[in-house]
Amino acid sequence: MHGTRPVSALREAAPPRSVSQVRGSFTVLIVFILFLLALAPRLLAMGDFWTADEADHWSERVEAFWPALQQGHYAETNMVGHPGVTTMWLGSVGLLMQRTLETTGWIPPDDPALYRMFLRVPIAIVSALWVALAYPLMRRLFGARVALLAALLWAGDPFLVAHGKILHVDALLTSFITLSLLAAMVAFRLETRSPPALPDPRSHHHPLNLALRTIRWDMLVVSGAMAGLALLTKSPSMILVPLVGLAALVGAMRKRANDETPLLHYLTRSPHRLVISRLPVVFLPLAVWGGVAATVWVALWPAAWVDPVGSAMTIVNEVFRNGAVKHGWGNFFLGHPVADPGPLFYPVAIVLRLTPWATLGLVAAGVAVVVAFWQRNAAKEGTQTNDRWSAIEGLSPALALLLLFALLFIAIMSILPKKFDRYALPTFPVLDLVAAIGVLRVVDLACLWWQHRTRTTIPGSPRTDSRSGMVTWALVVIGLSINLLWYHPYELAYYNPLVGGGPVASRAILVGWGEGFEQAGHYITRQYNGCDLGVASWYKEVIQPYVCSPVLHLGYVGVPGHVHYAVLYSNQYQREIQFDILPSLRERGSLVHTVRIHGIDYAYVYQLRQPRQHRVTADFGSSIRLTGYDVITESVRSSEVLTLTLQWHVQEEMTEDYQLFLHVFDEAGNQVGQADVPPGGPFQPTSEWGYHRFIDWIHRIPVQSGASSGPFWVTLGIYDPATFVRLPLSHPPSPPPGAPNDGENALVLGPFMIPD
Repeated sequence: MHGTRPVSALREAAPPRSVSQVRGSFTVLIVFILFLLALAPRLLAMGDFWTADEADHWSERVEAFWPALQQGHYAETNMVGHPGVTTMWLGSVGLLMQRTLETTGWIPPDDPALYRMFLRVPIAIVSALWVALAYPLMRRLFGARVALLAALLWAGDPFLVAHGKILHVDALLTSFITLSLLAAMVAFRLETRSPPALPDPRSHHHPLNLALRTIRWDMLVVSGAMAGLALLTKSPSMILVPLVGLAALVGAMRKRANDETPLLHYLTRSPHRLVISRLPVVFLPLAVWGGVAATVWVALWPAAWVDPVGSAMTIVNEVFRNGAVKHGWGNFFLGHPVADPGPLFYPVAIVLRLTPWATLGLVAAGVAVVVAFWQRNAAKEGTQTNDRWSAIEGLSPALALLLLFALLFIAIMSILPKKFDRYALPTFPVLDLVAAIGVLRVVDLACLWWQHRTRTTIPGSPRTDSRSGMVTWALVVIGLSINLLWYHPYELAYYNPLVGGGPVASRAILVGWGEGFEQAGHYITRQYNGCDLGVASWYKEVIQPYVCSPVLHLGYVGVPGHVHYAVLYSNQYQREIQFDILPSLRERGSLVHTVRIHGIDYAYVYQLRQPRQHRVTADFGSSIRLTGYDVITESVRSSEVLTLTLQWHVQEEMTEDYQLFLHVFDEAGNQVGQADVPPGGPFQPTSEWGYHRFIDWIHRIPVQSGASSGPFWVTLGIYDPATFVRLPLSHPPSPPPGAPNDGENALVLGPFMIPD
């Protein structure tokens, strides 16, 4: 055809793509996939349950933050010294999304589950985004394989996932601190792999010109911005200041692009000479970094617009008045309630929160470091040894800085008396990164051993650049996904199975942050009388969305007639909070339901026996016990109905549906009324009675007109409607004189007077 060129010619005319372009496109694709993998578990089932802090604090702060901003009351955005500004900003974005969709009719109004979900969605997006954005930074610092495996471990770590989908500060703090540190190390060129050549620090260039030529300023700005966001989130982010300064010093000390000198080498060389000689080179980038962080801090905190000093002092006061004091309700450690768990708390809590592969990877990395040092010492002594481990990542300045951050962070948190496992969350990306290095080191050694033994390459090994290698990474993703699905949506209930999982954790550290309350609430609302009276709980705001009656203080347990159900929680038991109500619960109530999640008993639902005019104890068979009754006789003359309320207590679960007979006898022994009904009413057959439950039902017994006005008696019994065989009656009260005889296994109640 005229004017056309063959496809082959077009292909030949197209300029070839460079290797860097291909790698860049592939990196972008991996970043996008990592974002989706991290986002999926953080978005699913987001409205399932409230945590205690969300219900009591953060939802209220978000509700107040946006109106204060709209009305120009900027000082009112200074609500808590965490300061939690990023949490309130993101929560406000979610709240605005929800209200906009409600206004347009896309979602139903006043849906509590949707409300919780929209408050959390922006947090989930940010928590997933940092995993993806950290990959190209780690790729520069540690190589592609380590970066990919570490990012996958972050995306699938249940502890990180659990906190990445709730309205709180710790996941955001983790995101911003990690990105700030990684970007700073890239900015100061702390790569293990060889970056572009740097000028020799001993050259004739002026120190400021040298700094301008050696620093990656774009990454320095990113690090400063992330630091500003971290400072807007929680005060422990101040640890970034000395660590970024140290990264700047190490970067200034490196004399060539591929310098892999251990960090300790720089720290042990004359510190005063190091600081003095490199101060001009370090000062300018740190000043820029701090300026960017301060700008972000002021720009995104409206309270700082009108009172920057007061806003900063709020953070300082929070550290000393909250973080530096013991928890008001106490803590729990190694089987005992305590005020301060002590220095062993975080090591124990971290081990309990690690995944099995992270645990094994950390062990492998530790062994690798020991072997490397042993081999180096042997080489110095002239011993022939394989120096394969001489440049392992564990000795690189970048990883050493991250490990230093983790150790310092845990040390500082251990000094403070207020301790929770979630406070250690920012160290988990570092631990997963080290674990990734350890796992890959073991895989590499296994591949080398196999190649040496068989002279063949293992198909699908991480070292092979083939389709089978992609299959290996896909299997890693599948394995991490299966683990998350097993625990979803209760990633908060995940504890390391290598050390005993949830049962061991519940005996070692404080467990429970609200998970399980939704199940307790649903159990109560499913009961026929679940909405009749109030529910008592120490966590009132947490359980209120899931019940259909008011939630009262636990003190109402001791007041008859106010509370039908009381819900106690796991960490309440651990810390022995309000244990003074237990005698009342045991005397007037019965444990009817326990919420167990992954081996941990989280919530305990007690049903309280309602007060009755007459107390009685009579057992029908081995399953049913009558504990009390009320009788109303005032309306018998007018309505010819005797009203009898019976209270049963279930001793064993049943599969049969029994019937109750009710007979009314007059003074002369004549039967003047009768009813055969289910003992718990038409909506509560005995086959559905739960173990230990109290079943109350009002029975209305027709009474013949013209009955005498003397004393009346009521007899009752339980029978099988298929055979009409009565259940054996045991331990009945002795019938008073004149009581009628209604056969075997019939309980006599009365006498009662029917007024004229």
